[in-house]
Formats: sequence, structure tokens, C-alpha cells
Amino acid sequence: MLSEDIDMEDINRNDNKSIYFQHYDNDIDLRDNVIDESSDEDGDDDDEEKDYNEEEDYFNEEGEEEEGHNDDDEEESHNDHNDEEEEEGNNNENNDIHQIIEALDKDEIPFCDGEFSPYFNDYTTTALFCWLQKHNISTKAYEDLANIIHNPQFELTHVVKNIRRFQSWRKHLPLLPIITKSIKISSKKTPATSRGSKLSYQLSISEIIWRVLNNPMLMRHMYFGLGIDSETKSEFWHGTLWGESSLFGQNEIIISEVIYRSGDFVYYNDNNGHRRLGRLRAILKNDNEDYQLRIQKILNYDNLFGNLKGLSRQRHSLVEEVWLVDEPFPIIMTSQILEKATILITFQHQNIPKDSLHITEVIYKCNDRWHIRDVKLLYQHPSDYISIRDPPSSMPVYKLFLDLYYDDFGTFRNVYHSLGGVYVQFGNMPTHQRKLIKNHFVLGFVLFGRNFDEFILPFVSEMKELEKSKIMTVQGQNAWVIAGLGVVTADLPQGNDLAGVLRHNANKGCRTCTIKKELWSSYNQDTVTTLRYHHITNEEILEISQEPVTSRRDQLCTKYGLRQLPSILDKLKRERHLQAPQDIYHATAGKIGRLLKLTCELFSREGEDDFIKIWKNFEIPKKWGNLPNPISYHNSFMMSDLLRLAMIMPFLLNRFLKESSLKHNEAVAIQQRIDALRINLVPKSIISCWVYVAKTIKTIFNKEFTSDSYKELQQYLEEEFSILPKVFANFVNLPNIHVNMHLLMHAKTFGTLTNTQVGIKEMVHRIFKGMVPKMNCKNIDLDLLKCYNTIFAIQHLVDGGIDPRFNRPCTGFTNLGQLFLNWYVTEDKYSIEEQAQNDDAEDMKFEAALINSSTSWYKLASYTIEEKNSVLSKIHLHLGDFVTIYEEDHEESYAIIKGIFRHKGNNDKYYAFIIVDWFEDTGIEHSLLKCPLYRLQATGNKWRRIFPITVIDNVQKVHFIHNCNSGGCQGSDHDTTNRIWIKNSFYFTAI
Repeated sequence: MLSEDIDMEDINRNDNKSIYFQHYDNDIDLRDNVIDESSDEDGDDDDEEKDYNEEEDYFNEEGEEEEGHNDDDEEESHNDHNDEEEEEGNNNENNDIHQIIEALDKDEIPFCDGEFSPYFNDYTTTALFCWLQKHNISTKAYEDLANIIHNPQFELTHVVKNIRRFQSWRKHLPLLPIITKSIKISSKKTPATSRGSKLSYQLSISEIIWRVLNNPMLMRHMYFGLGIDSETKSEFWHGTLWGESSLFGQNEIIISEVIYRSGDFVYYNDNNGHRRLGRLRAILKNDNEDYQLRIQKILNYDNLFGNLKGLSRQRHSLVEEVWLVDEPFPIIMTSQILEKATILITFQHQNIPKDSLHITEVIYKCNDRWHIRDVKLLYQHPSDYISIRDPPSSMPVYKLFLDLYYDDFGTFRNVYHSLGGVYVQFGNMPTHQRKLIKNHFVLGFVLFGRNFDEFILPFVSEMKELEKSKIMTVQGQNAWVIAGLGVVTADLPQGNDLAGVLRHNANKGCRTCTIKKELWSSYNQDTVTTLRYHHITNEEILEISQEPVTSRRDQLCTKYGLRQLPSILDKLKRERHLQAPQDIYHATAGKIGRLLKLTCELFSREGEDDFIKIWKNFEIPKKWGNLPNPISYHNSFMMSDLLRLAMIMPFLLNRFLKESSLKHNEAVAIQQRIDALRINLVPKSIISCWVYVAKTIKTIFNKEFTSDSYKELQQYLEEEFSILPKVFANFVNLPNIHVNMHLLMHAKTFGTLTNTQVGIKEMVHRIFKGMVPKMNCKNIDLDLLKCYNTIFAIQHLVDGGIDPRFNRPCTGFTNLGQLFLNWYVTEDKYSIEEQAQNDDAEDMKFEAALINSSTSWYKLASYTIEEKNSVLSKIHLHLGDFVTIYEEDHEESYAIIKGIFRHKGNNDKYYAFIIVDWFEDTGIEHSLLKCPLYRLQATGNKWRRIFPITVIDNVQKVHFIHNCNSGGCQGSDHDTTNRIWIKNSFYFTAI
């Protein structure tokens, strides 16, 4: 019987959650074997279920990239810890050898009669069985085939015997035209038999844009408005670039019948009513849809800060010089604007008229002190280099923010057949749509040895036209379409190539600044004065190009850290350095990989043995699966594995690390570097390094930022930047550490850092790698592009898109729901529709006593909830999972699942419940790990423990580790008298 304190009116009360029914009539999917059943009825639900696999889709939590993770050579240390393995092998020799007998006895085989007896009943079963083995058919592929055959519309006479017929039918689809262009092949990077040139293939960006804008499933999610000044920033339109650029945001506004444009200089009233000078940086809206203006302050001499005043600047003020102030930029209302002002920036104008207001210097803050720099050392406002045509008044306007991604991947795992995947995403889609694999659009594949600049030339030509605007038919009417290259994303070396900067092994190999390599890890640098600026780089490129002597030209390239030829992407309207941000995914994973390697190399034999014992029994989150052994295989970790390892490494080290765990010479060297009085402080310093790294990556991968979290990000980046090179000498001047200087700027420019990380883009490679074995491989880049073109056409038809040849959608494709399940092409469409069809959950709302006593207990339950932005998430509950529960009168609370059961209501429907043990916040923080301590509730506590399953808001989004601080814990068996647990404050979902 259920506990009497449960309010039956409250069961399944949350409106935003819905139960996902499978396998049972009107029931939650409750899987794994029934543990125990207390019932007056015969148990019919005891059939064994197949082992549950949470991650089966192309895109999921366990999806892995295939490429290496850092700048170290990939190798596997298979010979480490052989002693331990040999010892285990010797122990196994004493065990009995057993056989696994799979064949049934004669009496156990069911009777059948026919040509294939006693094994199969008929030809159909026999043929299908052998076909499955011959072609290694997957479970999902066979289920799709079975569904097709059993569909009432299936006709045997429609089945053609020649697969080539399907290749001809493919051309009936609305395929995009493929652009071909002959480009040169580098003789240094290809086999001797390769030709000097070859055709390249890519899709038209204009055609992709038309296809997206005429896809109703995509268009309903896309945003085409102003930049938004939101307290919580999560999207591209929350960043500074969107609001300031006329290619993406609103570039003009009418105030008191006067047109003001972004970039204009104005007089305005500040919040105290004083008349001030400023520059209109962006026209925005707030969360309430009210217009707001972002202003950059301009000060006269009287308003300068005390340490900046002097006789020289006072004289300059007499000839109308004023001073521009760098961040922060205040927000004002439109009613505070007074009138326009005329101010000239000196380096942009050769002749400054007498008595004209002008700016030669910028005021900025560095290390809590105000400084002044030349106005030339400032990112130009987009209005200084971008102008767009005014659209017709009656025509809708669509401004598109494009994200271009380029990365190589090993098609056949050898260098001569690697391809460079070039993908495009639309920043107009919200984050939950951009993370879908289907919303990564392929431009083409760069064959090994080809020049990227030559390959991308058709894209650049089309983009130059789209920057000027273009009329397209969108949803049946003419529309004014403008597209701009908003961001270029790539890993560290290729990102430098796309910015026209030398790679990171050069003296000035950072694409964001000009700091020399030997100073990359110097602390408290004035980075603003060393940033790269597009207009200054243009002058340096011009100087390089005009130098006739090759040796002198090479010297200039070294001096400025630039390639001899600029990137072809510079022909587009962009700030090459600001809009090519450092990728946090590669940089962070590489940093963790190096820290892991260095940490493992510090371990003595005792330390290695202790680490492995702790590792084998550590409470790793269930959804992670099995991670490799860090001692033996630290060079084989995937990038996503490294991010996960960083979340738990501080707790692993905290359980065993002591002075004897480290090699003495290494410990002494660290003691000297950190100026520690005692050598026993070295283990704490190593743990602290991992704490700072874990805390930093958690903040870096935040999906939402506020003003306070920007400050927190900067603090954590500086702390990590300071401690890692100090403890580990190998981190001195490492590029992965140096990029910390620039991440705050990237976060503000694009809203968050995850908006420009390439973790999910890396996973797109896996789809095309899976296609390669099924192709003839004669022209692999064209074959892959044709395959994608076909899939893209199917996706368009399934989403109800319009075929321009017939000017209408095809309703038949929208009805093939069952066939399209579990396919990345329709990963968000049919999960929603299937959920709507199966959503039969109701509140019990019984006024009578419960008459059924049937109770079944389970190890696992799964259901679906609707999260923010109508995103559906599949929830999987296991015994022992840590969950978040929101109660009406409390903030979020944490618990551990101790039981899952279902009960039959009076309406003969089943309802699922959980039993939990609560975690109580002690208000104490772990002194070394900087994580809060919680106490697990004691038996007999009067807290409510039984809840309907739908109260669970977050599962597997919180992680606890037992505070094993005594000898009572043995392996995975924790001391039951020690009820203190540590909440993992570093836990997050990286991808």
C-alpha cells in the first residue's frame, strides 16, 4: 500500500512533463528484470528485457569524435602495469575452465516440419536469418525492413530486383545543384601518381539558404530580429557582434523624426540627467520588447580620471580633443537621446578640420587601473566597414548569421585519404536546434592536397552577393535576404590558417594577439595593447606584398606572425581576428590531456597501484559508460572523455594522493617551484591544479551567462592561468593556456563560449566516416556529397518543405513517421509527434480508497519531459541515480533513488513512483575540493520519501561522491556510518 501522507491530487501534477509509454499499455517504460513483485495476480511482466542501451542515436551523450585530442603524438602504453595483469592471470590459472554451450539439446528444439527442419519452419525465416548474418544487419535496419513489409500499403510487385533503379529514382528528388571547379593539387602532399589538378565539388550556399528558409520545420525556430539585451545570455543575438553589425541586427532607428544609425556619435542624457557625448554602438531590445541603446562613453578633459589628467591632455582638450572609453557600455532608453554629434576618429581621416571634435586616444581599464592607448588599437565598429542597401518597405527582411566550420578528418585512417569537411550552421537557430546533427549543412569536402582558398572561392563569391542583399521567394512571397559570415570556427592550427596567421609554433602564432611565444604564460599582461586588429593587419599584409625580396618578405611574415597571402575569407565583410575565436573544445581537451599525462608521470609505483584501485571502484556517472584506464591509456582518451575525466579527477586524487604516491625527485622539483615549506604540501598543490581546471571548464562550458558569470569566468581563467605553469613547468607558454587571455572577449562577442565550440561539429564527421565503407571510393568527395544531397532532399520533404519545381510540398513523406524514427535527419520531428501520440498520462484524482495492492519493483524506468524551448528529453532512472527534485516551498533539492515501483490505480492504469533518500546541505565546504558537503538522510527520518516519477526535473545532471575519509570504506562498499557526501560542483554536460 502507498504511504498515507501522499496527496493523490498531486500525482503527475507537473504540466510541463509527460510520460513516454513503451511496451506496456498506458504505462511508463519500466525496464530490466522485475526485482520483486507483491501481487495477487499472476506475474505476466517477468519476461527478460534486452540489456538497455541509452545511447543509440547518432547524436547522444556518448557520441564521440574520431580525431586526436591534443598536440601530443597518439600512442598507447600497452605494457604498463603488466605485473598486475600477470598476477591476475596467474590467479586465473587456478580456476576451473568452463564452456559456454549455446546449442540447445535435441529435446529443447521446438518441433517443425519442412524443408529446413529441424532448424527453421520455412524458407522466409531461413532466408532472412542467413541474410542477417551475411550482411551483418543491425537491429534497427531489420526493424525498419519488418515495418515496411508489414505495412498495409506494401506491395510485393513494387519491389524491384535491380538497385540501380533506386539510383535513377534519386534524381526525382529536389536535389541541390553541385558546383564543380578544377583546382590544383599539391605535389608535396599526395602520392607520385596523383594528377596536378582535380575537380572539387560543393553545394551552393544560396541554394542551401533557400532550402532552409522554405523549410517550415526550421523556419519556426529561427530568429531574425534585433540584438537582445538580456540578463541571461545564451544565443548569438545576445552577443555584442549581432547587435552592432548591420548584417545581423537593426542598423537604424527613428527618434523624434530623426534617423539614428548604429555607429553614429550622439548627445544624450545619462541616468542623472547630465548631457553627455557618446557613440551609439547597438540598437537593441530587452526581454520586454522595449527598445534600448548601447552607448560607448566619450569624455572631455574635465571628466577624465585623476591619474590620466595632465598639462599635455589639457592643451589637447583646447583644440576639441575628447576621449573614447572602452567597456563597460551603458544601456539607455531612446528617450534619453538628444541629438547627433560630429566626431572624427583621427586614424580614419587624414585631414581633421579645425575646431572639430576628434578622438586620438581610448581610455581602458587593466589590472584595476585606468590607462590610455592609441585609438588605432581598437576594434572598428562594424559601421566603419559595412554598409547595406535599404530593403523595399513592403518586403520582409531576413538577415542570416552564418557559422563556417572547417576541419580535416581521416576518411580511411591514413593520411593520403583524409578529407576536409566544410560545414555551415545558421546562428539564427537557437542553441537546442544548432546542436542537432541535421542542422549542420555540408558545403563540400576538401580532398587531401587541395588548397582551401581555391576550394572555398565559389562560396566567397556567393557570399559577396548575399552581403549586398538578394531577393528570394520565401514561403510563397518575395523577401529581402542578407547573409553575412558571422563566425569562423576551427581547431587551433586551422583556425590560424583561416585568419591568415602563422601557426602556434611561430614566434607570434596567436591569431588573436601579437604576444611573443616566450611570453604566452606571463601573468598580468596588458593584452588590449597587443591584440590583433583587422585594419592594422591589412597594413602589415600590404607591406609584405610590396616587398620584392623573398628573404625580406619572409622576415616580415615572421615579424608580424602573418602568412604571405591573406585568407580568401578576408574578401568578406568581417573582423578577421574577432570573428575567428579560439575553440574551447580543442583548447580545453588538449590542456586536460597534457595535465593528465604529466600527473600520471608523477606517480610512484605505489601511487599507480593506489590510483587504479580507486579508479576501478569510483562512482562514475552511469551515462558515461566505461572510460579507459588513465594510467595506461591517457594518450588514447577522446576529447569528450578528457572533459569528463577533469570533472572527477580532483575527487580521485583526493582519496589517495600523499607524499609517497609521488616520485621523490619530481615532488622536490614541484616543491621548489611553488616555494612550499614542506614536501607534504605538494600533493595538495597537484589536487588544487585539478580543482582549478575543473572549476574553469565548468564555467567555460556554461550554456548561459550573466554579468556576474562573465566576472566569474575571468576570475577562474586567471586563477588557472596562474597556477598551472607554476606547478607544472610544461605548461609554460603552452598555447592552450595562453588562449585563456581571450576567452572572456569571445564570450561577450558571441553570447557564450559554447556558441562557438566545435564539439558537436566534430561528431558530424562520424556520419560520413560510416558512409565510406559502402562506397566505391573512386571519387570519395563527390560520392559523399551526393549521398548528403540525397539525405538533405529527404529531410526537406519530410519537414514539409516546398519543391521549387512544383511549388508545393509532398504530404506523403510527412506520413512516413515510423520509418524515420531514430534517424538524425528527423531527430526532433518524430520524437515530438510520437510523444504526442503516446501521451496518455493523467492525474489519478481518486476520491475513493485505492483497491488494488499490486506493486511491482524495477531497476530502471524511462520517460520523456519537456524542457525549455519545448525541447523533449528522454529521462532514464536507475537505482542509485542522483536526482534533482523541486518542492513547492523549497529550492532545488537532491536525492538518491532507492526504489522504483508501479502501482495499479482504480482506473486499471499503472502509475510509477520512486523512493528516495534525501541529501541535506550541511552548509560546509570541503577545504581542498571547494565543493559543498551533504549528509544523506538517516533511516527513520520523517521526510517524505515516496513521489510520483514525474517530479524528477533533472537526472544525471547532478553528481555526488562519497566522502571516504576513513578506513571504513572498502572499494565500492562505503562505510554506512559515514553519511557525508560531496556534491560535484564541477559536473556538467559538455556536448
